[in-house]
Amino acid sequence: MSVQSLDIISVNIWQILISLINLLLIFLMLKKFLFKPVQKVMSTREEQVNKIYSEAAESRQAADQMKQEYEQRLANARAEADGLVKNAVQTAQRRSDQIIADASNQASHLKQKADQEIAQQKKQMLADVRGEISELAVDIASKVVEREINQKDYDGFVDDFIKNVGERP
Repeated sequence: MSVQSLDIISVNIWQILISLINLLLIFLMLKKFLFKPVQKVMSTREEQVNKIYSEAAESRQAADQMKQEYEQRLANARAEADGLVKNAVQTAQRRSDQIIADASNQASHLKQKADQEIAQQKKQMLADVRGEISELAVDIASKVVEREINQKDYDGFVDDFIKNVGERP
């Protein structure tokens, strides 16, 4: 029993060498058939991840650029809208001033026309009054000729003349 128990505990160099060679062969086979394909898959995956990150960075940069362009267009649109409103206000103000000036000119023209008509009517009225006065003077003169005039009759004729001037249309 003792020899057998020593065999179990004993160290066998050939067995250790064979085990090491087996281990080396397994390592080389694993390296060739497992590690290289796994490393290849890992490098491919790393490239894909890097590509995704670079595309995301480009997309973000493009989005930032689009945002800046949008903000610039918005600012330009606001400026253009402000300009349009300002132009519309100025146009409306000019149109209002023009309408007021036209109305003022028309009112002046109408006033001048009315003044001319009044002056014309005044001239006509004066001409009519002169005609009536002439008629009255002729009437008075014919009455004077018909009879002899004394101071009392003359004063009566003048009073009648003054009264008749206001009564005739």
